Amino acid sequence: MTTDVKFMSQALKLARLGGRAVAPNPMVGAVVVKDGKVIGTGYHQIFGGPHAEVNAIQSVKRKADLEGATMYVTLEPCRHFGKTPPCFDFIKVMGIGRVVCGSEDPFQSKLRKTKDELQIEFLNGPIATQCQELNKFYFTRITKKRPYITVKIAMSADGFAAGPDGRPVHFTTAKQDREVHKLRAEHQAIMVGSNTVLNDNPHLGVRLVKGEDPLRIILDSKNRIPKKAKVFRNNNVLHITQKMTLKQLMTYLAFIGIGSVLVEPGPTLYHSLKKAGLIDELVVYRSKKKIKQGLKLVL
Repeated sequence: MTTDVKFMSQALKLARLGGRAVAPNPMVGAVVVKDGKVIGTGYHQIFGGPHAEVNAIQSVKRKADLEGATMYVTLEPCRHFGKTPPCFDFIKVMGIGRVVCGSEDPFQSKLRKTKDELQIEFLNGPIATQCQELNKFYFTRITKKRPYITVKIAMSADGFAAGPDGRPVHFTTAKQDREVHKLRAEHQAIMVGSNTVLNDNPHLGVRLVKGEDPLRIILDSKNRIPKKAKVFRNNNVLHITQKMTLKQLMTYLAFIGIGSVLVEPGPTLYHSLKKAGLIDELVVYRSKKKIKQGLKLVL
């Protein structure tokens, strides 16, 4: 392991601590190094709060040590004014001489100059891939103007997603149930169609792992779902009763700050998403049991 990879790995561990608290902004970690020793660390802790670079610099006890130091940061520092001032300018003013980044920020591409006064380097290889993967939600929202869409499917060994007339059948193991709740905790929103709510009356919350409930998005263009359904238990719900395309809906969700959506669809919604090219990641749990009849789902 090279020195750069070693310190970037540490920054990556810090970045993950931000979790969904920073969404839809990216998770970012930063490590400040002088003479081969770590003198400061930080990460983006909450949406709208100080960025990782600022937290790392502020953690350095002797500010004189920043002169000529190297900063390792998982994502390219921002050059624009947002909820906070540009980190790029702050890093430069504090005397840091070298910045090593794990991934480029597509939002900064137009602001990036051919010759920057501050030396910035971008790593490649597996560590860069890890930094890119960490913020797949953010990158999708910036480049595609829509949330990252994960689709979770559970089905029988013989290809059914539910029993006859949509009757719910539990296909997942206890371990897989925890994995699904972890997925829910990682995404800002969860989306289902009206048939799923009418047949299953699902909770759609996070209960089997530690985490906050995602926003519940309910597609119900015919307004058929009764108000007593579990999905309406509090205000953390977006009830879509007007007709719009899935692409229009995803554009709207990105506009209101939703960077990731977990969809737990039935066959109809699944095929609509697939046809629209709106599946970034497909998670399939296939049971060993066969039910022989019901709602067929062809992946």
